[in-house]
Amino acid sequence: MSRTQVLSSSLLACLLGASALLAGCVPKTNIYDAYALTEARRVAVMPGLGAPGPDGTNAGTAESSLLITSLAGLDYYQVEGPGRIRKAAKAGLATRPATSRSLQAEITDRLDIDLLVLADVTDYRFTKQWRSASWFVGSSQWTETTYWAGVDMRIVTPDDGRIVYSGSGSASSRRGYGPALQQATGKALAELARFLADAKARRAKK
Repeated sequence: MSRTQVLSSSLLACLLGASALLAGCVPKTNIYDAYALTEARRVAVMPGLGAPGPDGTNAGTAESSLLITSLAGLDYYQVEGPGRIRKAAKAGLATRPATSRSLQAEITDRLDIDLLVLADVTDYRFTKQWRSASWFVGSSQWTETTYWAGVDMRIVTPDDGRIVYSGSGSASSRRGYGPALQQATGKALAELARFLADAKARRAKK
């Protein structure tokens, strides 16, 4: 291949790369600080924020429990939950939101936390739909209920609130709110789970 052909190929590659960037073809990632995520050892799950609507009041509590179980299941971090956080905080959690910098500073100092996990339940509702079917000997009608759940979560550094990971997920289930919220949480944590599994594999090879 001549020098001119090499230059032409290189120019074409650059143009294609630029086009991909403009077209939004760069893979989206929810990981903003790989080093912070891999070096952390202790994380604290802050009390989750419930969803709007009559059924969503206690959804934040359910989400916090799911996050504790899910993060512990990754077998990478030591996970602290709202129970320890309530004991560590000088003032009641009811007087300060989970995003309060003073509250986060207290929890970080008292529990020696590396990262904080914040979560909002953005959707927590059910819908009903009438169904009917015709048979040779008659017909039947019934109500089909679908439960919906949505989650936004982020992991932040406790000293400055910088986001190192964010994830979101939504799901529906005909079996209840629990399965829907569990699926939504799994989607929100999916990229983190893959990332930490790779990190553990790399560490094991050293």
